[in-house]
Amino acid sequence: MGTAIELCIHNVSLSYSKNFMGNDYGFLFQEGDLFRRKSDLIDYDYYEEHPEEKEELAEAEELFARTLSRIVPRLEILGFTLEAARAEYQAVVAEAVEITGYCEREEPKIEYLTFDEFCNFACHYPLGDLKSGYIEHEMPDRDMLSQGRFASDIDVLKRIPWSENSDSYWSEASFLSARVCILSAESMLQVFALNAANAEIEVTWEFGPIVHAGWVQREAFQQGARRKQKILIATEGASDARIIKRSLDILRPDVADFFTFVDVDERHHFWGTGNLVKFAEGLLRIDVLNQVLFVFDNDAEGVDAFRKLEKMKLPANMRAVLLPDLEEFRGFSARGPEGVSVSDINGRAAAIECYLDLRLDQYPAPKVTWSNFKKDIDAWHGVLEHKESYAKHFYDQPDNLLRNGSYDVSKLLKLIDALIRQAVSVVPVV
Repeated sequence: MGTAIELCIHNVSLSYSKNFMGNDYGFLFQEGDLFRRKSDLIDYDYYEEHPEEKEELAEAEELFARTLSRIVPRLEILGFTLEAARAEYQAVVAEAVEITGYCEREEPKIEYLTFDEFCNFACHYPLGDLKSGYIEHEMPDRDMLSQGRFASDIDVLKRIPWSENSDSYWSEASFLSARVCILSAESMLQVFALNAANAEIEVTWEFGPIVHAGWVQREAFQQGARRKQKILIATEGASDARIIKRSLDILRPDVADFFTFVDVDERHHFWGTGNLVKFAEGLLRIDVLNQVLFVFDNDAEGVDAFRKLEKMKLPANMRAVLLPDLEEFRGFSARGPEGVSVSDINGRAAAIECYLDLRLDQYPAPKVTWSNFKKDIDAWHGVLEHKESYAKHFYDQPDNLLRNGSYDVSKLLKLIDALIRQAVSVVPVV
C-alpha cells in the first residue's frame, strides 16, 4: 500500500511521490502557511474509537497552503519564471519530436502546440471549476466521463507531448494533471498563474499523512527559503541595510525571507564605499559560495566604488548594484558655490535616504549640497540635507501606515523591486 504525498493546486496534482518525500517544496511557503485540515488519507473511524490519540491526528492533518498569487513572487526570485517554463516546454517538445521520428506509426507528423497555445489551453478552464469526483471503472463510457469538458478537445490534446502518466486519470481535474501537467511543478504554477481566475486558488503540500505513516520525519518539512537560496545584501552603511530590510519585510513580505543582511541591528563593519569594496575583495580571495549583492548608493561615491567592483569580474554568485535611477531625481534642488539650482542627482547625490518620503513639515523642500568632486568619474558628489531626520521619520512610521497610510513609499517600492530583479540574476553555486 504505502502513503503518497502530492503538491497540488486546488485538486490538480503537480508532483507525486509515494513512501518518500520527493522534491522539497517547503521553499514555496512561509511562516503562517501551516494548517490542519481533514484528509482522505486518514482513517477517522479509528480516531473516533481512540480519542486518546488526538495528538497523532493533529500531526496527520498537517499541510502547507498558500494562494497562487503569493507563490508566484517566490518562484520568480529563484528563476522559475514564465520564460524558464517556455524553455522547459520547448525542450519537452524537442524530445517528443526526436522520439516520434523513430516511430513509423506516427503518421502524419504531429504539429505540437506552441508554448503560447499550450498555456492558453491549460488556462482555458479556471482550476476551481474542475470536477474532482472519482469516476468508477464500472461506469459506462468511463474514459469520456473522466475527461469531462476536455473530451471535446481531443484534436488539441493530440498536439501535447505524451508523458508516462498521461493515461492515469479518474476525474476532470486528474485528467488535466495527467495529460496537460507535463512540466515541472514550478513551471506549471507559472502557466496556471496566467489565468487571473486562478490567483486566489490554493497551492497545497499535504505532508501530514506520510509523516504519520512513518515514511518521513516531521523535521524534513520546513517552510521558508533554504540556506542555498538566500542572498546576502551587503551595504555601505547600517542605515542602508535597515531601510532595505524594513522595506522588504513590510512592502514585499512574500519574498523577504530570501534576503539576509550584515549586522542590521549591531555595529556595521563596512562604513563607507571603500570598506565595502575591501569586503568584496576579501570574499573573492576566499572564493565564498554565498550569493551576495553589494549595494551602493546612487551617488558619485557609490558609482565610483561600483565601477571598481565591476573591474574585478565578480563570479556568477556575486553582483554589484547601484540604487536605481529615478525620474523623481532628475529635477532636484541642489546647493552649490553659485547658489541653489535644479539638478539631476542620479549617480551624483541619490543616497538611500532620497528614496524615503521627503515631505516633512518642519523642513523646507528637500535639497542636496554638493560637497566634493570625484575625478575618476568626472562628477560632483552631493549629500541630502537633514537626511537623518528623513530616516528617523521612516523608522517612526507604524508598519500599517507604511503599507496603507499617507507615507509615500513609491520610491522605496521602485528601489526594492529593482533589488529583487537583480537578485534573480545572482546564480547559486551548486
